[in-house]
Amino acid sequence: MQITDFSNIAHQQWIIVNDGVMGGNSSSQFQINSDGNAVFLGTVSLANNGGFASVKNHERIRLDGYSAIELRLKGDGKRYSFRLQTGEAGNIHQWSYEQRFDTRTMEWMTVTLPFSGFKPTYRGRTPDVPALDLNSIMRYGFLISDKQQGDFRLEIDHISASR
Repeated sequence: MQITDFSNIAHQQWIIVNDGVMGGNSSSQFQINSDGNAVFLGTVSLANNGGFASVKNHERIRLDGYSAIELRLKGDGKRYSFRLQTGEAGNIHQWSYEQRFDTRTMEWMTVTLPFSGFKPTYRGRTPDVPALDLNSIMRYGFLISDKQQGDFRLEIDHISASR
C-alpha cells in the first residue's frame, strides 16, 4: 500500500522540527524536486548542544495487516531514522517509535523496516510505553541525529507499507 509518492504534497502537512526547539543551530528544508521526489536536506550543527533535524507529516494512517514500511530513497552515506508517532482521542503521544537505517552515497535503494524493529524513544531515552499500535499512527517522518555534524541530503521517491 502506498502511503505517499509525494504527488499529493499539497494535501499533506509536512513540518520541520530541528534542534532549535532546544537552543541548537541545525537547519533543514523539505522540498519537491523536478523529478517529483521529496528532498530532506540541511546542516546538522552540534553547537549549543544541538545535533538533530527532522521532518514529519501530520497524517493519520492505519497499517494493521501490514508488516513493514518500505522506503525508496537515495542518501548521502549517513544514518537516518524513520519515525512513527501514535496518539489517541486526537492527542498525539510525546514519544515516537523509530527504526534507524544507513544509506549509500548517491545510490538509490529500497529500505524495508519491519514493524517488529521499531523501538519507542523519547528525547534519546527508551520510555516504558505500550507496543506500537498500527491503527493509531498520527505522524510519520525522518530524523537525522547521532552527532552527524555537517550537510545532509535524503531524496525520497516513495513511502509504502508491505505485507
